[in-house]
Amino acid sequence: MKYYIQTLGCAMNYSDTERVSSMLEKLGYEKTETPEDADIYIFNTCSIRQKGEDRVYGQYQNVAGWKKSNPRLLIGITGCMVRNTSTKNTERENQDHLLKLLDQLDFVFRINDTHKLGEVLSEAEPRLEIPELEEGGLNDYLRVKPKYQVAHQAFVPIQIGCDKYCTYCIVPYARGREKSRPMQDIIAECTDLVEKGCKEITLVGQTVNSYGKSVLDEQDGQFAHLKDPFVSLLEELDKLTEKGLNRLRFTSPHPRDYNENLIEAHARLQCLTPHFHLPIQAGDDQMLQKMNRQYTFEKYKKLIDKIREILPEASVTTDIIVGFCGETDEQFENTVKAYNNVRWDMAYLARYSPRKGTVSWKAFKDDVSREKKAERWHKLNKLLEACSREYNESMTGKTLEVLVEKFDNETGLAEGKSRENKIVQFPGAPDLIGHVVNVKITNALTWTLKGEKIS
Repeated sequence: MKYYIQTLGCAMNYSDTERVSSMLEKLGYEKTETPEDADIYIFNTCSIRQKGEDRVYGQYQNVAGWKKSNPRLLIGITGCMVRNTSTKNTERENQDHLLKLLDQLDFVFRINDTHKLGEVLSEAEPRLEIPELEEGGLNDYLRVKPKYQVAHQAFVPIQIGCDKYCTYCIVPYARGREKSRPMQDIIAECTDLVEKGCKEITLVGQTVNSYGKSVLDEQDGQFAHLKDPFVSLLEELDKLTEKGLNRLRFTSPHPRDYNENLIEAHARLQCLTPHFHLPIQAGDDQMLQKMNRQYTFEKYKKLIDKIREILPEASVTTDIIVGFCGETDEQFENTVKAYNNVRWDMAYLARYSPRKGTVSWKAFKDDVSREKKAERWHKLNKLLEACSREYNESMTGKTLEVLVEKFDNETGLAEGKSRENKIVQFPGAPDLIGHVVNVKITNALTWTLKGEKIS
């Protein structure tokens, strides 16, 4: 029996897919690279924006059509689109809305229920012979050992859920309240990875730097002895440099929980990289308040100033939403002014789309036209291109440490990322993949750095 998982979304989704893959293989399934050959096809979904959900619906129709030639095919959905773990055989009043909407869908499961996947599949198709697993008694999907995609890089989740309730976001409703993973479990997973040759670890969570500070964390008291749980975790993981860990990243933090102690850790800890991804979403205080971001631009800018005081050459990147409900031309121009002020060297720009079930969908009117959103997006993107090239040009002549991720046989170019998270290409060889090399930058393009490997 074969499985195929299509992952759409953030780093957390890719990390989750590794655990779903592991469970399926424990249940006797084998991964296939040919989707049409699969006996189980799972969509691991993101629903931060409506566009992501629409993409799933569109591709689902193609997969559902395969059932005509492959009636044994089971189709499932997990990730942020799912509210209630259930199957086509669950009583209708208890079924997730997706099962009522999509008639060829066989099962859905909340990602937190990954460890129950055997039970879900048995209900969806009783004729399947699903083996009983020792892990069947687990009550935490994060204790499922992942099937990592590559040996030299790994995503490691440190929390689930979210308590921020940004008005445009469905994640708190999809993934539940924020709960941090025990520190000893994270350290154990990371230690095992490094001992097996992993060079780069990225810690993932919905608001990763609030680790250990949620209401549920306070209730169980496991972090009560720590003044700053997230920095304490980073300090513990930094000890793995002695075992071979080259770099440690994390995504995505929330500006409200960023502090000077965390910024200083980037300069103090050996493996923590000089890259700060700090989503702002808007540069206008009224828009930030309407989004429930819980900070002002002034407070955000103080963080940026501190970063550049301590690490002046660090990469600083962000996320921005244009055309949020009620955004005026003046409010958008405040975001443009903010960009000119901060000069992020990369930004992930999105045009607002209402998500059913969110506060903004219920309480606000999506009253910025599609044309206006496009106009604003293009204006910011032009500014982004200029700032990205500006930063890349500042790297010319410098020697950067690059973790090689791929090699192109046609061009003879190896490619990887610097510690600043910049894409670097240079003449190389396939046997460099997974290794850290020094590259002197000779040319800067808008999105890419070019260079030469040095000894």
